[in-house]
Amino acid sequence: MGKILGLAMASVILWAGPGLASTMQSIGKNQVNVRSKPNMTSEVMFQASLGYPIQIEKPRKNWVYVTDWQKHTGWVYKPLVSKTQTAVVLVEDANIRKGPSLRKPVVMQASKGEIYKVFGEQGKWVKVGYYLENEVIGWVRQDLVWGD
Repeated sequence: MGKILGLAMASVILWAGPGLASTMQSIGKNQVNVRSKPNMTSEVMFQASLGYPIQIEKPRKNWVYVTDWQKHTGWVYKPLVSKTQTAVVLVEDANIRKGPSLRKPVVMQASKGEIYKVFGEQGKWVKVGYYLENEVIGWVRQDLVWGD
């Protein structure tokens, strides 16, 4: 009986797992409305700009329920979401370095709320750059950004 229950639970987890997992994406257009319900007439909770990182919590037909870096939630029309991964700076000043190490030189400082495109990850470091220009700047510590 225990084996059957275990197999049944495992198959439920495998079947439901991908649908339950949240994924990081970004807003794919400028000034996208994040709404209280999944329809075009519901209240606009806030607007998000191009590249704004979001965590997809659950899909519903042509809509996705999202959370942002400040724990704001709402519904976004799915065609306005991009699979491009971005990250927002969480601290007042974050050093962006030439490589994934505190020993590498600082190439620039990023400010709280700035958004960068994610180009990759290595250990506890995120390779970031400019979104529109598709240009790498350098590396930032993972704990200083949200969205990677």
